Amino acid sequence: MGLAATEPIQVAANIIGKEVEGSDGALTPVHEEPEADYIDSKEERAFVWRLDLFFLSIGFLGYMFKYIDQTNISNAYVSGMQEDLKLYGNELNYFTTFFNIGYMIMLWPSCVLISHIGPSKWLPACEVFWGVFTCCLSVAKNAHQVYGLRFLIGFFEGTTWPAYFTIISQWYLPHEIALRMSLYNIAQPAGAMLSGATQGLLATNLNGVHGRSGWQWAFLINGVCTIAIALAAFFLLPGYPERPNPLSRFYLKPRHLEIAKARAKRVGRKPQIGITLKTFFRCFTFWQLWAFGIAWPIGGNTVPSNFFNLWLKSLRNPNGSKTYSVAMLNYLPIVGQAIQLVCELLFSGFSDYFHTRLPFLLLHSSINITSLVILIVRPSNRHTYFAGCVSMMLLLAWASAHLQHEPEVRTVLFASGTFLAYVMNAFIPIAAFPAKEAPNWRIGAKLYLGFSILSTFIFVGIFFAFKWEEKRKVAKPDVTRPEYGDDSRSICIQKGDKSLGVFQDRSL
Repeated sequence: MGLAATEPIQVAANIIGKEVEGSDGALTPVHEEPEADYIDSKEERAFVWRLDLFFLSIGFLGYMFKYIDQTNISNAYVSGMQEDLKLYGNELNYFTTFFNIGYMIMLWPSCVLISHIGPSKWLPACEVFWGVFTCCLSVAKNAHQVYGLRFLIGFFEGTTWPAYFTIISQWYLPHEIALRMSLYNIAQPAGAMLSGATQGLLATNLNGVHGRSGWQWAFLINGVCTIAIALAAFFLLPGYPERPNPLSRFYLKPRHLEIAKARAKRVGRKPQIGITLKTFFRCFTFWQLWAFGIAWPIGGNTVPSNFFNLWLKSLRNPNGSKTYSVAMLNYLPIVGQAIQLVCELLFSGFSDYFHTRLPFLLLHSSINITSLVILIVRPSNRHTYFAGCVSMMLLLAWASAHLQHEPEVRTVLFASGTFLAYVMNAFIPIAAFPAKEAPNWRIGAKLYLGFSILSTFIFVGIFFAFKWEEKRKVAKPDVTRPEYGDDSRSICIQKGDKSLGVFQDRSL
């Protein structure tokens, strides 16, 4: 997670010229003032490792338990909750819908609040609240109580995704972002694996202890862990380079903040400022927000995989008995989640290494399309069934690299893409994957196959839109700020008399 060894890096402090971005990676002069900052490469690598160790670690744990608290309802449902609370309709779908509604309501207000308050206070506070409400699920007596608690959990969880991704996009360079976003995002399959394993163990070992079912113990334990991580986050979340968290001074010293600010200058990144009503609506005038915000939720293909354990529960042996035990219903999905985890790291790591996004996004789409075709064809061999999804972090890293100079747009994009994803997840699964139709859903896989094909065309369209913008910038240079395109790795800066040369390594 560190940087490759290089010679000491010289970073321009006051660039007033315009870099010309070339697809051939040409060395183009950029005029600047004489003032410059110098960062030794070893010192920079040590800083990145320090940031990875503290920030990514707490981010990983926080998002892992966030995802557990979001999805453990499915594990609980197949582990006795359905029978204990007499849930024999589409209540499972509505549990997800109420969560998603609360999540969506919080997204945009939260990204505005974070821009003013800062993430190091707001994020952990919200995490404490949803941890408490997760504990309360263990004493729910009926579906209506679960509806209310799921809404509140979703409401306070709504701050996490856009906030964490905004922090990552402010501290890391464009060629570092995809892997870091994936290291954060793999907490999702890791959380699903842990949730399934935990529910399987509790169903076997704690079911009936102190009069509680295994699924009740799972909610209680998950909530307590969430609260503990939230308390640690008050000290470990770094804030923003220009507005650091005072409690994180034990690992982010003044020199580390100087390095962070110099790195931001290197790629022309502006600091985070408070989002106003005017700047909020201005963000929606950027085509990048609409293109990435739409491609992200329809290209992810996570919904079909969420119903895998429900499909497993519906399977029967020739004599009519259930094919899998409660423990196996929780354990089997772990295999697919583990594969997703590994693939996400590989895709993002190689994408950063080769400085390109589109080929890996197209490979992601081909995996999704293949898996959905299998679900539609329904082969007799059950072992061929799978629902694939690899990573949308490549897409978000791609967007971040093109919006270095628009921090407000980046934050609102992260919230808007998430909002659309949850709008879709709140209502479409009720019609596409109704619990009563399991395992032979009529339209689910067909609908999401259409989404995957559409997203593939959007990926290609975004690529050509950036190519068009690149040509336009060359024809009409903007001397007010440096622009940095996809997969920019502005590592080597050479000083001449009164000019700098910035090497832009771009591929594809």
